Amino acid sequence: MCGIVGIYYFDPARKAEQRDLKAMADRITHRGPNDEGFFTHNHVGLGMRRLSIIDLSGGRQPIFTEDRSKVIVFNGEVYNFVDHRPRLEQKGHRFSTKSDTEVALHLYQEQGLDSFQHMNGMFGLAIWDHSEQALVLARDHLGVKPLYYYRDEEKLVFASEIKAILALPSIKAELDLEGLAAFLKYGFTPAPYTLFKRIRKIPPAHYLRVKGGEVQLKSYWTLSYAGKHTGAEEEIETQLYDLLKSAVRYQLVSDVPLGAFLSGGIDSSGIVHLMKELGTPTINTYSIGFGKGYEFYNELEAAGRFAKDYGTNHHEILVVPDVAELFPKLIASLDEPLADSSFLVTYLVSKLARETVTVILSGVGGDELFGGYRRYLNVQMNRYLGILPLWFRRHVLKKVVNTLPVDRNNTLLNYFRLAKAYLNTADLAIQQQYGVYTSVFQDDFRRQLALKNQEVPDFYEQYFAECDSPDLLDKLMYFDLKTSLPEQLLMLTDKMAMAVSLEGRVPYLDYRLVEFAAKIPAAMKLKGFKLRHIQKKIFEGKFPDYVFQQKKKGFGAPVGVWVRNELKGMAYDLLSESHLRRQGVFDPAAVQKALQDHFQMKADYTDHLLALLGFQIWHQEYL
Repeated sequence: MCGIVGIYYFDPARKAEQRDLKAMADRITHRGPNDEGFFTHNHVGLGMRRLSIIDLSGGRQPIFTEDRSKVIVFNGEVYNFVDHRPRLEQKGHRFSTKSDTEVALHLYQEQGLDSFQHMNGMFGLAIWDHSEQALVLARDHLGVKPLYYYRDEEKLVFASEIKAILALPSIKAELDLEGLAAFLKYGFTPAPYTLFKRIRKIPPAHYLRVKGGEVQLKSYWTLSYAGKHTGAEEEIETQLYDLLKSAVRYQLVSDVPLGAFLSGGIDSSGIVHLMKELGTPTINTYSIGFGKGYEFYNELEAAGRFAKDYGTNHHEILVVPDVAELFPKLIASLDEPLADSSFLVTYLVSKLARETVTVILSGVGGDELFGGYRRYLNVQMNRYLGILPLWFRRHVLKKVVNTLPVDRNNTLLNYFRLAKAYLNTADLAIQQQYGVYTSVFQDDFRRQLALKNQEVPDFYEQYFAECDSPDLLDKLMYFDLKTSLPEQLLMLTDKMAMAVSLEGRVPYLDYRLVEFAAKIPAAMKLKGFKLRHIQKKIFEGKFPDYVFQQKKKGFGAPVGVWVRNELKGMAYDLLSESHLRRQGVFDPAAVQKALQDHFQMKADYTDHLLALLGFQIWHQEYL
C-alpha cells in the first residue's frame, strides 16, 4: 500500500523537478510512512510514499525493468502475482525483488495495456514507458484504490489523493459546478467528477495514456450480467463458496500482521469464517459500538458472540466521539465531503485496528454482489403498491402520510419515513424510483438550493441502459457497482484506513467473484422478500444461525441524533443566512427552511444536512 504522485509536461523541454514531487508526496505521508522514492527524466516525474506490506526490505519503489526502459510506482496489491511470476520467468523476465509491484511492471512489459485486466487486486499505478515515450495510469477493476489527475494546457498531474495535487503552487483549488451538482444529487461525486475544477477521477477499470499532447482514457474491463448460470442451485452455491474462499486466501498474503473488521453480520462473519477455515493461526477482529441509547447502531454484542465462538483475538471499543471536533478533521482526510456517516465509524475502528495490525479485511461489496440493500426490496414493493387505485394513493394515503412526523432514529417514525418514500415513488419510472432511494437532494430541491445551477448527467439512465441484463435487480446492483460502491464506500474505506496507515482489503471484490456473482440468476439473490438468499445458503450449516437473524447494521452511526444535538451548533453557524450570503453557493432561504423542517420533525433531512455541513467544512478547508 502506498501513495503515488507524478507530473507530465506536454512540452518535452520542460523539466520535472524532484522538489515538486517531494512536496506532493509529503502531503500523503500517512499513506506510506515507511519509505519514499522518486524518478525524474526530462519532462516526466514519478514519486511515492510506501507502507511496507510484501517484501519489506526489497520492494522499494520506483521499480525498473532490467533494461530500465520502463519504471513503475504502484499503490495497492496484485494478489495473483505469485501466479504470474513463474510464467513471466519462463519467458525470460528477470526479477530483482519479491514484490508484487515488480510483477505488475513485467506483466505490462509482456502484455502492454492488456495487462491490467489480468491483475487480480486493488491498484492505482503509474508507468513511464520510455520506449513508447508514454505515461500510463491505471485503476483497478472495481475502484478499490483511488487515482486522480489534473490537466491544463501545459501539464498533467496525478496522485492518490487530491491534496497532493494541490501541493503544487501553480494549481489553485476552485469549485467545479458540475461536481457540486453531482455531489448534491448523489451525496458523493461519481467518477469522473470531483468538487475541484480540472481535477478528475480515473474511473474503475480504466487506464489513461499520455503521449505527446494526446490523452486517452479507455476502459479495459466490462462487467457482464448476461449468460446466467444454468446449473443446479447447489452447484452454483459450491462454486460461489470456493471462489470466495480463493479470494480470501489470496488476500491473506502479507508479511505484516493482519486482521478483519467484524460487525456480526453475514459479510464480515463470512470472511472471519473463511480465515479460520484456511488455517489462519491468529485471527484479530475489531468492532465498535456507541453505548446506551444507540442500540440500533451497536454491533458489539453480536460481534463479540461470534468472536467468542470462533476464538478470535477480539478488540472492541465503545465510543462517545467528539463529533464536532472529529468531523472537520475527517473531511480534510477525505478531500471531498460525503453524505454518509459511516466514514466516522470506519475511521474510529481503523484507528483501533492499527494499534495491532497493518492490514485489515473488510466485508465491503457483499451487498452489491448478493442483493443486500433494503432499497432493492423497496423498488420491488413499489410494484405491489401500484396495484392500489391511483386516486386512493394520491388523494387519501399520500395526504395522510405526508402529515406524519418522521425520524430515522425512532422505530415508529422511521416507518412513517419509509411510507412517505413508497407513496412518493410509486408512480415513477424505475430509474426515477431508484433515484429517490439513492439520491440525497432530488432534482427540484437541488435546483432550489444551488444559486448557480448546473445539470449533471443522469447516471441512472446511463447505467440502467448499459447493463446487459433485462432483470431489474441486476440493473440496480450494476448502478451501485458503478457509482456508490467505488466513489462512496470504497473511497471512504481507503481514505479512513489510510489516514492511520492501515491497508484495507476487500475479498468480496475479487473480480473473478464479481464476474461469477453477476451471472447468478436474480431469483437466487432476492427470493420473495428475502435479501441475500444465495449468500446465506453458502454459509448455512457452516456458522451459527444467529448470524442470519442479525439485523443489518454495518458501520453506520447515529448521525441523525448528532445532527440534532452535537452538530446542531455547527449547523446553525455554517448554514446561517449571513454565512451563506457571503459564500454565494446556496440559497439561504431554501437552506433555512430545510433546517427548520428538520428540527421540527416535519421532514427527515439528516443526509441533506450532513451533505451541506460536509460541503461547508470542505469549502473552508480548500477554497
